[in-house]
Amino acid sequence: MGKKSGFTLIEVIVSIALLGIGLMLIIELFSGGLRLGRLSQEYTRATQYARTKMEELSLKPPKGEGVEEGVFDATYHWKIETKKIELLRIEKETDFKPPLDLVHIKLEVFWKSGSKDKSIQIESYRILKEEGDEKES
Repeated sequence: MGKKSGFTLIEVIVSIALLGIGLMLIIELFSGGLRLGRLSQEYTRATQYARTKMEELSLKPPKGEGVEEGVFDATYHWKIETKKIELLRIEKETDFKPPLDLVHIKLEVFWKSGSKDKSIQIESYRILKEEGDEKES
């Protein structure tokens, strides 16, 4: 009798197991790529909202110190904290008032991604004139 050619049962089982492991790795890579794409889209949208809000602040400067909150859409909301910066520390009480006010603006955009809360933060300084006109520094 001649030699029988073919695969043994163990060889077939090992090859199927290796194919299964390979397919699982490929599927995991695809799902990871989809997750990263969605996360990137969320951060991009939050950054666009933050830039838009900062542009609004350039056109309509904040009135004074404080915290203001609002909503962009059902997912994204924002919080702005403004604080005046004292440039000159005056030891004695005088009637001198600097012609410009420096304001520190901190803008945070929040959203929920799955079960986690995400946020980005942008900080800026603005120079406000007494009349309410504003220049960006």
